Amino acid sequence: MRDFNELSGAWAGWSIQYGLRITESIQLTINKGRIFGSGTDKDGEFELVGAYIDRKQEVLITRTYTLTTEPTQSGVGIPYEYVGKWDGLFVSGLWFPRRYPDMDGGPFEMWPGGEDMKLEIQAEVEEEAPLAVGGRR
Repeated sequence: MRDFNELSGAWAGWSIQYGLRITESIQLTINKGRIFGSGTDKDGEFELVGAYIDRKQEVLITRTYTLTTEPTQSGVGIPYEYVGKWDGLFVSGLWFPRRYPDMDGGPFEMWPGGEDMKLEIQAEVEEEAPLAVGGRR
């Protein structure tokens, strides 16, 4: 399993909001369990801060938009919480707005290495999957 604390750099990911999958491009700095970074998605630009709790393999991130695609910029400054687990390949979990956690939110995934790494991860997972009867996965 890769050590989460050694994975600073480009990350990619997605989240689901209102049934739509939103892709994300993220730049992370990870230092002794502290997470800092910035990124972009279809909604705009954001900054994030968080923590990695090694003994639980838990990732806790607060994301705040600094610029949005919405003309009124009403989403700027609203904190969104991301709570996930690191499994050695990617982080998966749930996100929600801090102020109204029951009104919005959904699943998310993120992985190191950006979009190029996604194909390598998928290949690794498929290689490790056991074959079913008849030689099919």
